[in-house]
Amino acid sequence: MQFIITLSIALLSSSNSTAHGTPEILKMYEHFTLSSAAAGKCYQPKKPELASFLANYELVTRMSSQYIKEKRPQLTEKQTAQILLDAGKRATDRVYQEIESASCMSPKIQDLIKRFKVQSAWKPNIPPSGG
Repeated sequence: MQFIITLSIALLSSSNSTAHGTPEILKMYEHFTLSSAAAGKCYQPKKPELASFLANYELVTRMSSQYIKEKRPQLTEKQTAQILLDAGKRATDRVYQEIESASCMSPKIQDLIKRFKVQSAWKPNIPPSGG
């Protein structure tokens, strides 16, 4: 069984979708949420590593929110944020259930901690805005 869950916001998919139908930015949001939950319970990052992860997670969250707003412009900012919060809670709950049943040493949780480290080291290539 695959650990990654499909977000309900995948219904917003469009031409920017992966082969599985979920837009790449929403998959990234989900991956960051899962690894954040695992690291929060089972890993103690150093301050610079945590700061880098949180900055990257913030970027992915903003981009996910923008994507949802582009696909559903009728939604308010609050509704868009709630969609991400609800999806994030479901993802986090799945991680916590895995930890409870199989411990932090679960291969699934260890994989998420490895992902956390990679996401912390990620240096997004964002073109400068303005002009």
